[in-house]
Amino acid sequence: MDRKQVRTYYTNKMTSTEIKEIISRELQAEPDITNVFGLDLTKCLIEPIKQKYQNANDSTDIYELWTVLEETEDGNGYKIYFDEETKMFGLAMKSDKDELIDIGGYGTFLKTLYSM
Repeated sequence: MDRKQVRTYYTNKMTSTEIKEIISRELQAEPDITNVFGLDLTKCLIEPIKQKYQNANDSTDIYELWTVLEETEDGNGYKIYFDEETKMFGLAMKSDKDELIDIGGYGTFLKTLYSM
């Protein structure tokens, strides 16, 4: 079953509050959230928002993911998203056409953050 098919079978919808709780639990292991892998998470973490993402390998494969982190305030750095169907975090970036491109899932929030 490919990603498109999987998405049609699951309807487990999450809220932004539930996603923030997942992130918060993971961050309990970090002694200083103002300097996690060089990032101030008090500035980079955003209110989770659903946005359309494009598969990096198939521009016709477009789906919604929750954006949870913006590396830079201008929005041009990496993004971390949460996929509510797979329950995994992943990395994305903006294309030159301002489209969000999914560049891969990494599992946990911290694994994704450390992969940036």
